[in-house]
Amino acid sequence: MEDTGKKRFAAAGIVAAGIVYFLACATPLPKELVLVPSWARSLAQAPSAPGAREAAGALAPIPFRLGDRYGYFTQDGTVLFSAAQSYGVALAEDAFAPYERLSEGFSILSPEGQVQAKAAIVGYPFFAAGRRFVIAPDQASVSELASSGQATWTYHFPSIVTTFDASPSVAAFGLVDGGIVGLDKAGKAVLDFAPGGSRIAGVYGVAISPDGQLVAAVTGLDKQRLVVMEKRATAYRVAYHRYLSSDFRRVIYMGFTSDGRHLEYESPSGIGVYDRDTRQETIVPVPTGYKLGLTARAGRLLAILSGDGTESRLVCAELPDRRVLDVAFQAKQAFVDTRGDAIFLGADDILERMDLRER
Repeated sequence: MEDTGKKRFAAAGIVAAGIVYFLACATPLPKELVLVPSWARSLAQAPSAPGAREAAGALAPIPFRLGDRYGYFTQDGTVLFSAAQSYGVALAEDAFAPYERLSEGFSILSPEGQVQAKAAIVGYPFFAAGRRFVIAPDQASVSELASSGQATWTYHFPSIVTTFDASPSVAAFGLVDGGIVGLDKAGKAVLDFAPGGSRIAGVYGVAISPDGQLVAAVTGLDKQRLVVMEKRATAYRVAYHRYLSSDFRRVIYMGFTSDGRHLEYESPSGIGVYDRDTRQETIVPVPTGYKLGLTARAGRLLAILSGDGTESRLVCAELPDRRVLDVAFQAKQAFVDTRGDAIFLGADDILERMDLRER
């Protein structure tokens, strides 16, 4: 067993070293930008359950999800834990909640494993923008939880929820009947709109800006549309819309960058980028199978992860559409996160940090 562990760790080290070398030495960025490797960690050596750590001076935990494994690490390379989910887990920076297929309640835990609350409500939890939600088994009603785990409100939709996003002030839900409903923190509907314009109704993606001022959605089939609504006075109004060349029949990736200026969404040609300031669109050509899009360097770089199950790619683009980095690496499961000038990459059972530097 000890030899097997050593061989596994050695293999993980070789994979990590290979990726770091390729990123650091083979792919220079324009404007004298380079990726400098900082650390690499094997999840095989990580604790399998959360444990207490010193609060004073501790770095904020960063959640990760790699296939059926999830956990937390810190920017200095400390892996707090790496656990296998039995069915599902709601995961956020400050809390997580594992749940079962037939969930009649669940515990909400801190990254250190301390129980923050217990929820007796039937359904499946999901966390976003510092908020805790539970969707009912019929997927037609949603509740928001207080810090105690009790429901503060419950909203019943006219049809099944297909997609969701939230900001600190508004939560947006896309429905199978083509409607988009936005709820404020009290559970009151502040947006109730069906874009229409397509032969077949439905909402296949929804996103809300961090300030809650913009709600975007990809809706309908034959033809599919992009709709961006902006809050004006007391109501949301359509600020931009157009028909798309896509015909996605599944939930698609879309979301706003952390500064709220750019909307990213899947398109057949790559990642579509909508600029809220100019109301213009551009396309970043990226391989298919997008997993995540985040900004680095104060919103100037867009980091996108894609993959087909055997090979993954990390693509960085200078907004709005100039691709400056495209690195392929072997990994069945991959993960990416950005914090300032740091890029955190996960490849199967390896986590590593690389820093963007000018020289």
